[in-house]
Parts: sequence; C-alpha cells; structure tokens
Amino acid sequence: MSKAPRHATTLEFALLGLLDQQPQSGYDLRRIFATTPFTHYSDSPGAVYPALRRLESRGWVAPLARAPMSARRRRALRLTAVGSRGFRAWLMQPPTRDAVVHDMERLYLRFAFMSQAVPPAVPRRYLAALRELLEAHLEGLERYYAQAKRAMPPTGRLVFEHGMEEIRQTVAWCARSGQALAGSRSGRGKEGGVS
Repeated sequence: MSKAPRHATTLEFALLGLLDQQPQSGYDLRRIFATTPFTHYSDSPGAVYPALRRLESRGWVAPLARAPMSARRRRALRLTAVGSRGFRAWLMQPPTRDAVVHDMERLYLRFAFMSQAVPPAVPRRYLAALRELLEAHLEGLERYYAQAKRAMPPTGRLVFEHGMEEIRQTVAWCARSGQALAGSRSGRGKEGGVS
C-alpha cells in the first residue's frame, strides 16, 4: 500500500477527499470552499491551484481523460490510482498523541472522509483509538490543573477549564459516533466502495 506523504498539507488532503468523491476542476473545488462548511479552507486561487499542482506533480491527481476543456479553460481533475492508494493509506493511519495535542483539525478531516473510502471497521477503530488518546491527554491535564490552578489567574483558569470541557465533549462524541457507526448497516456513504 502506498504511504501518505508526511509533508502533505491538510488542504491537499481535503482536495484529495473531494476529488475522491468525483472529478472536479480547480474552480469547482474553490466554489466548495467558498460556499459550504469547507470555508475553513481558503478558496483563494493562490492556495488551491498551487496545492493541485503539487498533487499533480506527485502523480496523485491527473486531468480527466478525454474531458473537453470548458470555455473558460477549466479542466476536471481526478485521483490517479497512486493518489487513491495514498489517500486511503492516509485514512487508515491511526490517530497519534501528537495529533490529539496539536492537530485535531487533521484528525477530524480524516474521519470525515473515511466512510467514502475505507472498510466500515476502520472508522470505528479510529474513534476507539482517538477516545483512548483523548482520555489519556485529559487525565494528564487534570493532574496538572489540580496542582497549578491556585497559581493561575482567574481568566487563565477559566480558559484551561474550557479546554478540558471541550476534550470531555469530544470523548463523549467519540463514544456516540462509534455506537452510531456500529448500529449502521455499512457505515458507507459511497456506492461500490471497499467493504
């Protein structure tokens, strides 16, 4: 199986996930970023087109074969076999403690695309591992907080408490989501996917 590049950006993986759903032009992808909850990602041509060129130079995306170029010279892109394997390899990676502490955005993005591309057991295992890592992280934060709270300024203490509450809510979400996936028939959002 192809390994996901460690240097790929979250934006590049978001693009791969959208192209895994269907071939699209750079313009189409920018519109998704501008008009859907993907607005977290920049729809700037200076962000999207260079990311697509990097993916194309790696051989992960390619122009759609025999697709006529639109009047505005838009070309639809698709995942290549190498890109598809790399994207799925990225989805299959388990969460890490470092990502839990520093990059939850990437963990959420990975989970969001899982049901379209990997076997149904993978998202359930991912949630169980994520929950375990979050609980361990929370335990460490609670120990620190018990010793340090008296020395914290009131506003700092309130922010710290809020951060711990967010982690508790994410732990509960992992449990609920795992149960929801276990209760669904396939956990898949795309016809003809891996099972």
